[in-house]
Amino acid sequence: MERIPEPELMEKKEQVISYDEADFSEGEITLINQINHYLLEKNISLSEKDLIVDLGCGPGNISEKLAIRWPNTEVVGIDGSKEMILRAEHNKEISNNKKNLKNLRYICADIKDIKSTNFLLKKKISLLVSNSLIHHITHLEDFFNTIRSLSSSSTVNFHKDLKRPLDEKCALELKEQCSTKYNEILTNDYYASLRASYTFKELKNFTSDNDLSSLDVFEDGDKYLIVYGNV
Repeated sequence: MERIPEPELMEKKEQVISYDEADFSEGEITLINQINHYLLEKNISLSEKDLIVDLGCGPGNISEKLAIRWPNTEVVGIDGSKEMILRAEHNKEISNNKKNLKNLRYICADIKDIKSTNFLLKKKISLLVSNSLIHHITHLEDFFNTIRSLSSSSTVNFHKDLKRPLDEKCALELKEQCSTKYNEILTNDYYASLRASYTFKELKNFTSDNDLSSLDVFEDGDKYLIVYGNV
């Protein structure tokens, strides 16, 4: 199936509300566990000297879980959508875990035009994470240039995203499955995201051709791709 890019930012209020109100907790917990497993494999422990950045943080679901899982670190969520950052700040304020989120803050900024020095980040980024961000970026070089600019040689990158279906029939089947759990707005956004996603081959070829072979790409089941390692 040919890739059809979608808007890079989710700024419509109804989209933001639908996304925020949906329950993605199962997948989010899986991602946190995958990151933790990778860090344990590499014998990496995170402490007060470490900074975690969540790119394309949306309403803060992953950012909050990162902050709670690694409470001694500093966690920064970054998103280009003002509506998403407002929602993330609101969610933090009303969270039952508010007292455990003192290490978390948010920044509204264009993902493609950020440098760690822009935000008075006093620490080098130890862990750079994104979830369902890559497919929002129209050109892959913009995403990888961003993570290059934010990473040091010791930064662990862990980026999970949707995998583009093989054909339209598969995409429509996934859309139908989505419609049984989520509302029409979210279902249509999911379908658009499927069409905008990259394939394993596209990501693998890009990393191989652009001096990024230190990053591994693998298929996580039938629906997801993960890019991880150092740049």
